[in-house]
Amino acid sequence: MAALSTAHRAALAALIDRCPERALATLARVVPQMGGDKAEELSAMLQAETAERRRRRLTFGPLLPLFQPRADGVEHLCFPAGVLPRLWVEAIGGDRSLLVILDDEEGTDAEKVADRLCRTAAGVVRDRPDVVWPPELAPEARQTGLVELAGCLDLAHLARGGVRQLPGWLNGQGEDQIAGLRLLLKDAAAVAPDGAARIIEILFAHLADAPAILRIVTQTSRVAAREDFLGGSELADFVARIIRAVRRRVDRVSGFSPSGDGPAVEAVVEDVRWCADALTQLDITLERDPQGDWSRDIRAARLAMAERIGLWIKAGERALAEAAPRTRSRTGGRSSRQEAEVDRAVESGVVASATAWARLLAALRGPAAVFGAEADRRTRVEALVTELSDWADQAILAINGGEVANEAQALDRVTDVAGLLEALDAAEPARTVRRRVAVAGAGPGDAGASPGSL
Repeated sequence: MAALSTAHRAALAALIDRCPERALATLARVVPQMGGDKAEELSAMLQAETAERRRRRLTFGPLLPLFQPRADGVEHLCFPAGVLPRLWVEAIGGDRSLLVILDDEEGTDAEKVADRLCRTAAGVVRDRPDVVWPPELAPEARQTGLVELAGCLDLAHLARGGVRQLPGWLNGQGEDQIAGLRLLLKDAAAVAPDGAARIIEILFAHLADAPAILRIVTQTSRVAAREDFLGGSELADFVARIIRAVRRRVDRVSGFSPSGDGPAVEAVVEDVRWCADALTQLDITLERDPQGDWSRDIRAARLAMAERIGLWIKAGERALAEAAPRTRSRTGGRSSRQEAEVDRAVESGVVASATAWARLLAALRGPAAVFGAEADRRTRVEALVTELSDWADQAILAINGGEVANEAQALDRVTDVAGLLEALDAAEPARTVRRRVAVAGAGPGDAGASPGSL
């Protein structure tokens, strides 16, 4: 089989360069199985690219999260992804002799070479910025970004060790660990006046849980947890970012109304949980001034979310009432009572919407407590479970008594109510209803059976 042409190699090289890590790994595993000269050449190209990316990861490891947006959307220092491969090419230049050392990731010299390459890259950013960051690439962030990128590269050697110690700083309160963090910040400040804030920025990029940065920031000095001190420092922005992120999520969920969309419910619950966790960490880590700006913003966010949960509870009650409708019937004289309206047609969309609301009310069990709404939520959910169970009991009695126009449809309706109970996390009442549905309408002998007899 003929070898790849120059044009083919150039095209494939361009595609491989843009290939995500997971896809690259898949191709590197599959292509060799194809056989033939072209497959061998392509496999060699894939192996070379894999090795090159591994070296690049080792070299720029502490800074890699800065080249992609945060999954949680919290503001952070972020450089265009297209800068990274250009930076790597310029850092190694035409001399690839040091790259062999990088292949020995466990060796003592690998990190020294990586730090040397980062220093070289910092110089390239300052001396030849157009090569690393072309003017047409994210021009709005370019000027500030170049300064920050060079500054981060200057700190790569410190950040490398800091990232390794990050779990200990998050989980431990030992004096040695805290002293290590403060020493890191002191060393970073010696590199540049804003080095301490920049090293915290790098550590922040490595945290999947953004509010956890508060545990780092408040350990930077003995008084850093106080709002009057931290509010005037260069680290105050990290607290402000968390508060802004909470406010954005509160605004985002304010117009939420589920209509049977399971993923939408999960997304809004995740937002509420995120806000609850962030506010809890703010309460734990900060010594706030009750009249300060942060306290005011936090109170406003907490109140807004509590009001939203209250509205969701009321809307959920209405949705469940529509899915399990009742009608008032006279029992004699002026007396009347609410009875299950089993024969009333209910659209599938109504049931789907009610199920989504029920799932939301159940999922709010944890975070609702942070916003002072758990007592109301629990009371209403318990009442809904009782009402739905009672509706199912009345419906099954009507079915067994031959009082429904369409038995199969009525049984489906009761099954829907069992699903609503499950969505409310009322597993045992739901199982009870399903067991009764399984034997309901079996024959005239069931007519008048009491709920407790099944």
